[in-house]
Amino acid sequence: MKDRVTSGAHWAPALLAIVFVLAADPGFAQAEEPTGASPDASADAPPDGGPIAPEVAPSLAPAAAAPAPEPTAAPAPASSPASAAPAPAATPPAELTGAAWFARPRLAMTAGQGSRTFKLRFFGFLAADFMVDTTRSYDDSMGTLLVARTDTYENHRGRAQFSMKSTRLGFGFESPSVGPFSPSAVIESDFAGSQATPPGTVPAVVGQALPERSSEAVYFASPIFHIRHAYMKLSSPYVDFLMGLTYDVFGWQSYFDPAGTRNQVYSRNTQLRLSRRFGADGPVTFEVAAAAVRPVQRDSGVPDASAGLRVSFNGWQGIRTPGNERVVAMPLTLAVSGIARQFKLRAFSTPPFQTSNSVMGWGISVDAFLPIIPASNFVDRGNRLALMGSFVTGAGIGDLLSVTGGAKFPILYRDAWINPPLHYEANADNGLVSFDEQGVLHAIKWTAFRVGLQYYLPTTGRWIFSANYTQAHSPNLAMLFPDGGAETGDEQYHVADTFRYADAKLTFDVTPVVRLGVTAQYTQTVYLDEDKPHNIRIVGKTLYLF
Repeated sequence: MKDRVTSGAHWAPALLAIVFVLAADPGFAQAEEPTGASPDASADAPPDGGPIAPEVAPSLAPAAAAPAPEPTAAPAPASSPASAAPAPAATPPAELTGAAWFARPRLAMTAGQGSRTFKLRFFGFLAADFMVDTTRSYDDSMGTLLVARTDTYENHRGRAQFSMKSTRLGFGFESPSVGPFSPSAVIESDFAGSQATPPGTVPAVVGQALPERSSEAVYFASPIFHIRHAYMKLSSPYVDFLMGLTYDVFGWQSYFDPAGTRNQVYSRNTQLRLSRRFGADGPVTFEVAAAAVRPVQRDSGVPDASAGLRVSFNGWQGIRTPGNERVVAMPLTLAVSGIARQFKLRAFSTPPFQTSNSVMGWGISVDAFLPIIPASNFVDRGNRLALMGSFVTGAGIGDLLSVTGGAKFPILYRDAWINPPLHYEANADNGLVSFDEQGVLHAIKWTAFRVGLQYYLPTTGRWIFSANYTQAHSPNLAMLFPDGGAETGDEQYHVADTFRYADAKLTFDVTPVVRLGVTAQYTQTVYLDEDKPHNIRIVGKTLYLF
């Protein structure tokens, strides 16, 4: 019988349930109605903390009269085509009833007047996460880690972690237009930068190297501030130029992703992007985009290339909450995108290297957002339901899906007289490509899918329920590692080719700026030798949005 930390898994949701019951009391949840500014609860912060949407004040009229905010676009200046429509007049407090309770003014500063107005907007949130796991497989972030095998001590003991590292701070800059161009910029950071791991962190599989260690106090109380998004955009009536670090076109992020759920496309890279929208004011909007992206391997000598097509049916609107914070309106949307990348690895031999092996990586992603119970706008939240889905297939894209299977390059040579064995000195990251027994280079293939839903409970939509299921499988890892991972030089090293994930989340808006949530997450790793360990994580989250 496994010795799980079931007690921790029980008390965590129980405490949060008590908080929810108290919060549901009208006296506890009473919030001041916004005054002065136009109601807008969605434009202060981007989806999942991503790029800011255009500054278009939402209307309480039917959605066909006002386009939905665009999650991945930079903030457009007031004089740009994206925000040319005049904002509705401020609504008197007495008329802010029902769903409009969620409205709140933006945090913004302006300088200058008329056509020479500059604007600085603040967005982000303070977050506290309380996590209990049934195994010791993960740090506060799961990342690409595997569930500890059932024959390890770590699989039979649990872990509890409290973290503020997901707290985010962002700034959106809007500048006056010059000719046809409207410049804007976004910079956003959080506290999840790379740092030494705390004591107790062990590799998911025996033999996996670990980074430098730090104390738990340093890891959780002194995290590293790092950049999530930093880009500028030049908008024009003809084409938009985006330059900098943000979500990739591949997967049309972050229109469809729910905060980086495992086994799905979730990536940010420095890029040069061109995009164009057609029919923005009509019943159907088309958007095309293409980008040159930071190469996955710098020694390949060429950037990754990605492109996509997105089609939105503006007469059929719904709402969703990307990540953990703001609610946005979005029409029924279908999208397809692709990526191509090249790998040039040193020959599978000892130094000095004189030749190289090349292989292409590629990926195709099909995504959809389907409002089942439509909404008029982002504050029309009571009894609203939306479905999301994604299908991805490709090779050499494990980094984009955050799945590598624990794969690393096989050893060059092993002999009874050589200890340790000779290891291959790779010039690319592990888990993307590998060599077979004949020394032929292959891109590691992956196929993944996701289905998810979000439901806003009647009558005000203050309670939000969401659920997701994802799965990723590699059809060629078993061929590349017929010994299950011993090819790496360690007989106890194990590679996995299948990953499953499911979650269920319930959140409650105490006030327009305070949200509480509890999530149950199930992860399973299937190793090549058919060991199938799993982990259950219970997460409590508190958010203060600004």
